[in-house]
This record gives sequence, C-alpha cells and structure tokens, in this order.
Amino acid sequence: MVASTATHAQPVRSRRAAGEGEVLNNKKDAAVRFIQQIQRMDPRQLHAMISREAGEDLAQFFMSYSATLIARDPERMLQNGSSLMLMGYLIRTQEERGAEPAFHQPLAYA
Repeated sequence: MVASTATHAQPVRSRRAAGEGEVLNNKKDAAVRFIQQIQRMDPRQLHAMISREAGEDLAQFFMSYSATLIARDPERMLQNGSSLMLMGYLIRTQEERGAEPAFHQPLAYA
C-alpha cells in the first residue's frame, strides 16, 4: 500500500474540537488537530491513551510490524510510515462499523 499525494478531503460531521470551538469540516482537518494534540501531550498521558484505546497487544503488534517494514526496505520508510497510518485508520473504521474486513482474499505483499 502506498499513500497517495492527492488530497481528497472527505466531509466529516461538523463538530466542535475539544475545548476550542473550532468546527472541523473534513477528515484531514480532524487528523491534523488530533496529531497536534498528541504532539503536545505528556508522554505518560499518551502511553495511557494507547493502552486504553488499543491495548498493549495491538501496540506491540504495530511496533513489530513497523520494525519488519523498516528492516525490509529502509529507503521506503516515509512511504511505509504513511501506509501504516492509513492502515491504522482503515482498521479503526472497520471497528466502528462492526463490519467484516472489506477484503475476502489474502492480500499480496509488495
């Protein structure tokens, strides 16, 4: 999976950002806001959020998978990092829908 550089802003239900009164109109704005909040967060707070939301098993799985991708092709770290973020997003959307994965056949490895 390679991240596209095209910007396809998908509408997000308008809502107020946490405590700031700003309306987020698309998924990119929501992602930027969340990343900014995480960057300002105390590391202990961030670890607690990861443990609460993902759990240690999933966090370790992503760490291991990331290490495998980096070791396999260090020159593609930027593309792989972007792909990992998108994969996490897609996993979350599947969880929220309570749906089966969008694919039913094994995916080929690049």
